Amino acid sequence: MYIDVPRRLVFFDKSDSIRPACLTQYDPDTGALTHPVGTQADDRVCDISHDGRRMALQGTDWRVVRGASRSRLSFLEDRTALHETDRFLAYWSHLDPNGRYALVGVGNDKKRPVVIDLDSGECSEPIARNVDARFGCIDPVQGKLWAPDERASNSVLTVDCASGEINKITLALDAKVRSLRFSRDGQYLFVTGENNRLLCCDRNGATLWSRDIGEYGQVGAGTILFNESATHLCLPISATQRSNWGEDIILAADSGQIETTVVRHKGPPGRLAADWFGDQLLTHRLEVVDFFSGAVVDVLDLTSPLPPDSPI
Repeated sequence: MYIDVPRRLVFFDKSDSIRPACLTQYDPDTGALTHPVGTQADDRVCDISHDGRRMALQGTDWRVVRGASRSRLSFLEDRTALHETDRFLAYWSHLDPNGRYALVGVGNDKKRPVVIDLDSGECSEPIARNVDARFGCIDPVQGKLWAPDERASNSVLTVDCASGEINKITLALDAKVRSLRFSRDGQYLFVTGENNRLLCCDRNGATLWSRDIGEYGQVGAGTILFNESATHLCLPISATQRSNWGEDIILAADSGQIETTVVRHKGPPGRLAADWFGDQLLTHRLEVVDFFSGAVVDVLDLTSPLPPDSPI
């Protein structure tokens, strides 16, 4: 699943729990379903450039090339093929703000991404550190990838998606970082640690507030979610005394005050999947739930025919 926030579009793919037959573009405003032009049935969207012209796609079905597992990695420009390779077993891809370079997480016995120049197709050597974007976040201001530092406690790494340059920012966490996410305006960073602590930091890593979540349950690597106005955040936690499937804690983004906890009675794939629009969230079952109460307010229907779409 990929949510294209600037253009208010959602892309569901075969790796999602609901298993659509092919990559499906959904317009939440109209309910229209389309099959994106230029994509293949097993593609999933990894990223879309800021101007909407370039898309980074990855095949969900692995293939064997020269006796080794590989995945198809392709890039489109204005819905036509720009570059494609099956050289790697790729896990994720992020475009730099200008859309020329792609930082790609690949299986190379470690987790050291490479940078692909989409104009020439040239690929860099793996960068110097292990980085996994699945537990990180793209900085909305500079377009860099921020991700947990796997070597040390109290720190996150920033990676330039165009050059692969790495920098380190120290946090007052006293544990390794599990996951992180920026506020929508990019001014604040929310970080969870292996010690079940949630931090709100500024862009330099200085702590603005800190909260111990251990009294409620274990903090996993689940994504921190926001309502659309970004006044509140939702932190999924694992099994608690009230629910074996865990709960979702709603906190005020400016203070860390816990305002409510929502018990989720359905287990995977009924857990939360993504931010939705307005004060709503989406579950893996395609249920749209109220951000503050967890009540199901709608269920998406992806069974309609899929005509080719128009360009983004």
